[in-house]
Amino acid sequence: MDSLPNGTPTSTTTTSSTATSAATAPAIPTAAASPAPPPSKLAHLTESLKLEHQFLRVPFEHYKKTIRANHRVVEKEVSAVISGVSDAVDFDGSKDDAVNRLTSLVSRLQGLKRKLEEGSRVENLQAQRCRARLDHLESADAENLADWNNTRLKRILVDFMVVHF
Repeated sequence: MDSLPNGTPTSTTTTSSTATSAATAPAIPTAAASPAPPPSKLAHLTESLKLEHQFLRVPFEHYKKTIRANHRVVEKEVSAVISGVSDAVDFDGSKDDAVNRLTSLVSRLQGLKRKLEEGSRVENLQAQRCRARLDHLESADAENLADWNNTRLKRILVDFMVVHF
């Protein structure tokens, strides 16, 4: 048999309080009788997280933009190299001209490799930013809500100062 901290059994307390409240409570709607209770910590946290979509959206949009730009560069360069190879196959010139064309294609592919390495570095940096922001958002829970809100306030103040000063 379970008991409350004061020693009374729980089954007695629930039955007597239910019977007492049913007998003494008038039939008044609860919304009109008392104001709504303040939102709980979990509801407050949920609302705070809803406002944070911009916090993650901006680096994610930059990440997608970089991926699209890198994809366009690859498409452009690869199509140019393929057309250059097909032109080299059909070329009826001297051996030196063919070597020059192939050398230019190789240099073009080396340029593509350099651009892709740079693009990969930028993509990794932006992916790290997204991961850091996701980790920050995942760190929010009802137990450390005050710390999380303090960090959030500092971030908002820094963003404001960067933009306006």
